Amino acid sequence: MRSTNSKWMVPSIAAVVAFCLACACCSGVGLYFYGDQILAGVSNPENTEVPVIPPTVIPATQPSGNTSGSAEWTVIVYSAADDEVLEENMWFDVNEMELVGSNPQMNIVVQMDRYSRAFTGDGDWSDTRRYLITQDNDLDHIASPVVESVGEVDTGDPQTLIDFVTWAIQKYPAKKYALVMSDHGGGWTGGFSDMSTSSYSELSIPEIVSSIEQVQQNTGIDKFELIGFDACLMGQIEVFGSLYPYSNYMVASEEVIPGYGWSYAAWLDELAQNPAVNGDGLSQSIVSTYVINDTLLTGGRASADEIAQEESASTLSAVESARIPDVVGAMNEFVSAMALVDQTTVAEARTYTRSYFSLFGEEVSPSFIDLANFSEMLSSMTDDTDVQRTSAQLQTAISSAVVAEKHGLGMSGSSGIAFYFPDSDLYSFTELNSDFPPYYAESSYKFLDQSVWDEFLAYHYTGEEFDPQEGETTSPSRTAEIIAPGASEMTIGPVQISDTEINGDETVTVTTTVEGNVAYIHTALYFWDPASESYWIGDVSYYIADNTITVDGVNVPDYGDSPIQVEYEWSPTLYSLTDGEHDAFVLLEPAEYLSADGHTIYSVYGQYTDVQSNTPVDATLYFDADGGFLYAYAFPDTDENGASTPVELTPQVGDQFTDYVQFYTYDSNDNATFSYELSDDVFTWGEEGFSFYASYPVDGEYSVGIVAYDFDNNYVANFEFINYTR
Repeated sequence: MRSTNSKWMVPSIAAVVAFCLACACCSGVGLYFYGDQILAGVSNPENTEVPVIPPTVIPATQPSGNTSGSAEWTVIVYSAADDEVLEENMWFDVNEMELVGSNPQMNIVVQMDRYSRAFTGDGDWSDTRRYLITQDNDLDHIASPVVESVGEVDTGDPQTLIDFVTWAIQKYPAKKYALVMSDHGGGWTGGFSDMSTSSYSELSIPEIVSSIEQVQQNTGIDKFELIGFDACLMGQIEVFGSLYPYSNYMVASEEVIPGYGWSYAAWLDELAQNPAVNGDGLSQSIVSTYVINDTLLTGGRASADEIAQEESASTLSAVESARIPDVVGAMNEFVSAMALVDQTTVAEARTYTRSYFSLFGEEVSPSFIDLANFSEMLSSMTDDTDVQRTSAQLQTAISSAVVAEKHGLGMSGSSGIAFYFPDSDLYSFTELNSDFPPYYAESSYKFLDQSVWDEFLAYHYTGEEFDPQEGETTSPSRTAEIIAPGASEMTIGPVQISDTEINGDETVTVTTTVEGNVAYIHTALYFWDPASESYWIGDVSYYIADNTITVDGVNVPDYGDSPIQVEYEWSPTLYSLTDGEHDAFVLLEPAEYLSADGHTIYSVYGQYTDVQSNTPVDATLYFDADGGFLYAYAFPDTDENGASTPVELTPQVGDQFTDYVQFYTYDSNDNATFSYELSDDVFTWGEEGFSFYASYPVDGEYSVGIVAYDFDNNYVANFEFINYTR
């Protein structure tokens, strides 16, 4: 059988079947091995060992703490914890802050809105409270005085942000102000949501900008010394380019942030020890302590290997705001040069650049990619001297703007600033689809007014003339015809197998020929299920090219010129997921071609139900090549607009996971229909957690397939049948 499909149909190797993931991100994870140990006193509502102490409420008119202008810093934390998944983690962040507490030179002021139906510890209150954080060593209870309770407010409403930050500045004046926004984040799509409102709300980037402008008017401050985002995926030029006029420094992550977030106790302690530092020094502390000094991980709660694993997939960077216009200017020069080269090569560079978690699912190419790595990737693929010159200038501008940056081995190629470069379908979805407001151009207009990136995207995907306009944002016609420079006509020849009757451990040779402009080649195994008369997708893997090109730690397959000769040895293997008590076959799919250390991360798609809420949500589990569990992301679609960021889950004893079975059925004309459904297997998180291992297939008929993708994520596939007997 042979199949070619447009990428809007779910390909056979899709790890996440639904295109619409959802919401805005961050990640809600304590370390799954021991997070329950440190929070044991508050995680169980029936635990009475830790007393719940009523907060001390100080009237708003009563002075509290240091209100004079003599303080060096006021750190203002907007904690939008009205969230089913993140509430407990963000509550713990406040407890971390209490390990340091305010002092005469540093005010720590927090507004926290809790969720009413998730974490039940510490009195299970669900209103919105404003705290002046005081020193306390009890991690099971927020002991700081409640300066003011403002009832239930909508943290996705700009006025809520304006009111709190204005109040904090007026009540706790200081020489320097740091604004930290903590919750879900989604890059240019915004974030900082409220799940208790009748209609899901979140702050867009333009709303954050206008809120800060209003705070400036209300308080008379010039700039924040630092604006930081303890939220996922906010380290983008679209965000930095919108907010640089309002701060001296900014801190954010290109990738997902683990749910325990920033290492508050560590960097606040450094600030308390040296309050005279400016935003440069503070941002250095925030970045350098990230992950490795977090309270949930240190003090023997995590091993050095476990902390290293946590750090391996992380990113965090700080930029000097005054240098962001230089980055935008250098990016404009690079993009203008890029517009003059073969756009197929541009699409190829986009496909292979260091990418970050996809807001929009895995049926489209990753759209958040590293800016410097992209310029370096394109420069390596072309002999155009203007591209190479402007690429070097852009990398220099980024290096000058980024004052602190860290990334783990799994995030090689990260420079500190990402940007949005979608494939053709996603460009259409975020620019031409009336069901996805606000459009990219509207959400990022503060950046795009200075940039030629919007004009380039319109040129690249609609063929409109590349005509940069100063001081305005370009949106394509809503009826524009989309073209796809990365698309290619591809064919796969007959799949040849050295033996189609396979027994036991017998290894066979699989060969075929792939023609076209190919980005990736996958191998796939399908199992014929007579009961449902369908082919179940049993296994998917990357076909590793003979040669690999590495650009700043990012590995790229070099398949050579078309036609590509594919040949590999296949031994009968499927993979089983286990919780230590129950084992069953699952579909494991690769999440990255080859990481910097030459290994592949694998994922399993299914439905996750945490023991506290008992609410199932679509999720993906991730494992290393040895079968060890790494992390898990859920994909709620709260506002059902088709854009999402992941929510990192915190596995606890009793949580359950059921995998999705993905399969094809065929009609009388041999037309395939893709479907997926929950399996009958339930895996329960216990002392052994989750892991996978290789196992023999069951006896039966299989189809061995080759799937090839072009540089716009279209694919073509071809198959051959075998029979296997154990």
